[in-house]
Amino acid sequence: MATTAYGNEEEIQGRHPSYHDDINLMWGCKHYLRSCKLVTECCDKIYTCTRCHDEEADHSTDRRRITKMMCMKCLVIQSIGQTCSTASCNNLVMAKYYCSICKLFDDGREIYHCPFCNLCRVGKGLGIDYFHCEKCNACMSMSNLVHVCREKCLEKNCPICHEYMFTSRRPVKALPCGHMMHSTCLRDYTCTNYACPICIKLVRDMQVSSKL
Repeated sequence: MATTAYGNEEEIQGRHPSYHDDINLMWGCKHYLRSCKLVTECCDKIYTCTRCHDEEADHSTDRRRITKMMCMKCLVIQSIGQTCSTASCNNLVMAKYYCSICKLFDDGREIYHCPFCNLCRVGKGLGIDYFHCEKCNACMSMSNLVHVCREKCLEKNCPICHEYMFTSRRPVKALPCGHMMHSTCLRDYTCTNYACPICIKLVRDMQVSSKL
């Protein structure tokens, strides 16, 4: 294995391809379809994505501080970007979607970056299938243009599982009263309850986007 400007690559844990679909040899992991892996700044190891890192390590990593990636075709560690910089890869695209702010790559879904949330979220984009409500500080489905606003409604814990919803990767639902909870929590909750656990008003589904 070669030594590059980034040091002796063979000493970096994880310097090998990983697969989203190992039968069809599609690069990625269980979370994302992509042709690169990330060198995490916190521990200088290679993981296919930050979620893989957080599941395996005893700490979380800050995706925005990542500056290096490894192309899974040539295994060269290089500055992060949408294409591989080595001549042999001929500008191989790491993923159709790449966000230079969130350091997010994905070939499998429609994703957009919301400049107001300053996060990547699942969907076609603002003004297409989602809009950002400034008062709620949340990205919501276009079908939910008329809704009850609650200031910074996502900047709270889910009333059922208590996970912080603004940065949660799980889809969130808005209730008619404007309160929020995870869609899976709402589904389970409404098996036996029909009133918002916060204000006791009746509940129904209205979609809000999820973070990646």
